[in-house]
Amino acid sequence: MSVTMNDIARAAGVSRQAVAAALNPKGTSKVSEKMRNRILHIAKLLNYIPNQAARHLKGMANYTIGLYGAPYAYVQEQTYFNELSMAFDRHGYNLITSYGMNKEAAERAVRGLLGKGIDGMIVTTQYNPLLESGLHSLIPSVFCPPARIENADVFIDHAAGMFHAAEYLLKRGCKKGVFLPPLLDKSIFSSPGNEKYEGLQRAFKQYGKELFLLTVEECSGKADVLAARLKELAPDAVFCSNDYFAGRLVSTLLEHGFRIPEELKVIGYDGLALCDLCAVPLATVIQPIRRKAELTTELLLKRIREGDTDAPAEQIAVEPYFYPSASCGEPSRLLGEFPLYDDRPSLEMTWTEYFFHP
Repeated sequence: MSVTMNDIARAAGVSRQAVAAALNPKGTSKVSEKMRNRILHIAKLLNYIPNQAARHLKGMANYTIGLYGAPYAYVQEQTYFNELSMAFDRHGYNLITSYGMNKEAAERAVRGLLGKGIDGMIVTTQYNPLLESGLHSLIPSVFCPPARIENADVFIDHAAGMFHAAEYLLKRGCKKGVFLPPLLDKSIFSSPGNEKYEGLQRAFKQYGKELFLLTVEECSGKADVLAARLKELAPDAVFCSNDYFAGRLVSTLLEHGFRIPEELKVIGYDGLALCDLCAVPLATVIQPIRRKAELTTELLLKRIREGDTDAPAEQIAVEPYFYPSASCGEPSRLLGEFPLYDDRPSLEMTWTEYFFHP
């Protein structure tokens, strides 16, 4: 059970008004310094936590940011949440998270965050319950979905990321490429997958070269079928929709006699640390999660300072960058170095702070 001001008042033998005056961070002349110190000491002994929601309603900063999203869904989301937490901590803010699996649960989660007296909110999902429920006007917020959509404030430009990767190889003689996502269902191309494919199409069209679409579903999820299809298509490079599929593909291709990168180059996407651990270290597209977190933090703090609860969408696109490595024919110069930390899940977190400047 939480401790109230009445509990402190009873323990100190004073009125509730005296406790409220003593706990006021701006100070007051209603209680003596000796009495204030006594009340603060009792409050500490009782583990008293102020009613932050009530303080926020009175216009007092709570120094807490609410984050709506699912940090457990993807490694990149976990990394983004970690970076946001560190960025806000540098400004003296705490971060609390919540998530709902459907529309009703999403609205409950958002209302729950608002009830905690947060100073601002970040929404990281494709669906924005804060906007859809009409609650966005109550609090400064920033909308950061996983891909470019209407009303987004900050997002990763996946089309630009894949364009950079394709251009890198096309300039070095690539004549035929394959895009490898997991499913044929067109719905997967409504967000990041769609953007990646569009970026590849734009690059290959610009250079007048061939690009094919091959899905894991089309191959019934069978490694030998996938290898056989790639033999038939005979591309110079395969661009995978994520690093997990790219890492699995490298192992499959080696088992079926492909020579990487001499015969076939393989490119991943995301920038996970596992890329350096593949049988052939994997070239990939690194998502600039740290930069996205910095921009998100700066924008939300600006809106909090200005009390802006109805700001127009900023539409800030953050461009990924290409990370060449052995699987594209150019071993990373960083593989000769060991990172200073061994607990980082992404190449960006592992390397950029110390060695790599895109």
